[in-house]
Amino acid sequence: MELSALTNEELRIIQAMTDFQMALSAFNFVSEVGPEEPISRIERRRLRCFEDAAVVAYWRPFSDSKGLPKLSFKKLGIKATSEQLTLHRRLQERRNKVIAHTDVDRMRLAFSTFRVSEDSSIMMPQYDFDDALEFYADLDAIVIWLRTLSHAASKAIFTRVQGRQEIRYKRDHTDPG
Repeated sequence: MELSALTNEELRIIQAMTDFQMALSAFNFVSEVGPEEPISRIERRRLRCFEDAAVVAYWRPFSDSKGLPKLSFKKLGIKATSEQLTLHRRLQERRNKVIAHTDVDRMRLAFSTFRVSEDSSIMMPQYDFDDALEFYADLDAIVIWLRTLSHAASKAIFTRVQGRQEIRYKRDHTDPG
């Protein structure tokens, strides 16, 4: 294996292609439910899991990681529109304040107690939490943006490998040999 044939920046772009595809797939799963279709709370929570996974996958290339640099739009050779930048920042905020962490300023939780009966001192807790889909209304814009990023990453790698020797690269943390 020629390990030095790919730079860390190139590895980041290649890995980003899979991250964007995962995010695109997860958002597509969310879009399978129509806006007027009634869904149960359990189904909404399932879709929320897909949305959360999509946000994490989307943001992975733009985050710090050991051994790979952060991805930037410049490295992909694209300039985001103001709408795309707004969406990018919203995805970042959702990842950082709701999905990867629980920031109080973004918390949506209701909690109350009630007495089991008038002559009892036993209090029963009752809670409700946010399982809403944050990006459902933006699915079309997100899908177009993810396709734009995927295309840019593919084009960036295509351009970078032109005129070079053949590359044989493999890294598999489960394969010690």
